[in-house]
Amino acid sequence: MQIDAFTILLFGLFIKLVLGVLFFIFWLNDRRGALWFAWWSATYFCGSLAALLFLLRGFTGDFLAIGIGVASLIAAFGCCWQGARAFDKRPPLWFPVLLAPAAWLALCLVPDFINNTSYRVVMSSLLIAPLLAMIAVEFWRGREERLQSRWPVVILFATLALFFACRIPLVNLLPFPFGALPLQPGWMAAFNLIVFFHALMLTVLMVAMSKERLELEQRTKAQTDPLTGALNRRAFMSRGSRLALRHRHENAPLCLLFLDIDHFKSLNDQFGHSGGDDVLMTFVTVVHANIRPTDFLFRIGGEEFCCLLPHTRADQARIVAERIRQQFEMATVDVAGTPVQATVSLGISSTDVFGYDLDALMRKADMAVYAAKRRGRNRVVVATVDDTAGTGAHATIMDGHALPAA
Repeated sequence: MQIDAFTILLFGLFIKLVLGVLFFIFWLNDRRGALWFAWWSATYFCGSLAALLFLLRGFTGDFLAIGIGVASLIAAFGCCWQGARAFDKRPPLWFPVLLAPAAWLALCLVPDFINNTSYRVVMSSLLIAPLLAMIAVEFWRGREERLQSRWPVVILFATLALFFACRIPLVNLLPFPFGALPLQPGWMAAFNLIVFFHALMLTVLMVAMSKERLELEQRTKAQTDPLTGALNRRAFMSRGSRLALRHRHENAPLCLLFLDIDHFKSLNDQFGHSGGDDVLMTFVTVVHANIRPTDFLFRIGGEEFCCLLPHTRADQARIVAERIRQQFEMATVDVAGTPVQATVSLGISSTDVFGYDLDALMRKADMAVYAAKRRGRNRVVVATVDDTAGTGAHATIMDGHALPAA
């Protein structure tokens, strides 16, 4: 059975219009947070206009069908590129979006160009293929955001870019629209079917990717302390358990830091809760500046924090903790024009000593903090296996100078 190119193009026109309206509605529901839906809506509207002009080619002049039609198709891919940029919070680049369709229209004003199929195939491919490749690159650049649908989107845009690029070396070997040889209905239908398939699959994947981002943001919000931006206790229980289990399987070292800001209640009483909040924010900034991107900081409650250091031994964790202690001691917080300084006591427990039970690591690090408090605060204490009663008698202490174990 022969594929009807006209039917495919007409069906594609209808589908693009529907998708354009749906994406526009999505954007209206979240104008500030989902700008990419507006760009993708423009993509489908421009694609619909191109399909309509291609269908009317027998009733209109070549400039309207070929010039305006292909320019609309190029503009559609340009809008899709900007949608990819907007999806990853990058600003729009208007010049390339406007330049590519304008360059095509300028070429179509040249009679020798618009009447030469080879020229048209080569130039349209030279304009469309890079745009498709840039869309793939934009989505690839945001790969650090772990969305399952992102990589299929990158692959589909890359294959579509390759598809249009292959028209250039095949221009004198295949019938139009794959090449520049005389048009054959079956080839036209196959071309439209390939483009329609990619458009449909990309639509499904881009909607899925947007949904995955929303779910990720909701999960992140549910596991994030709204004041400091640190992860909360719920995140500690879920992520910490998984991290400990993974390190157990790998037989890799893991350290837990327990951090407690000294005399925080007094700070709250003296400067109010807003002053205490400023101290907390400064403290979190100092901690994040001294840990790796792969480390995790959690706010357990009030002025108590916990930090998980993957693939870290106790001596390495002690260096990190001492660096945090020193820098926080030197930090000055401006509270209503009054310079305020605070200190922190830190306790460390390691899987090398206490195993991979998260509760045991937390309890031992907490006991080490109490030992630091009893010894004068503003110290780092590493819990040892002999410190079973929480006395700190066998803890290693750092307060700016290396001290022998007591």
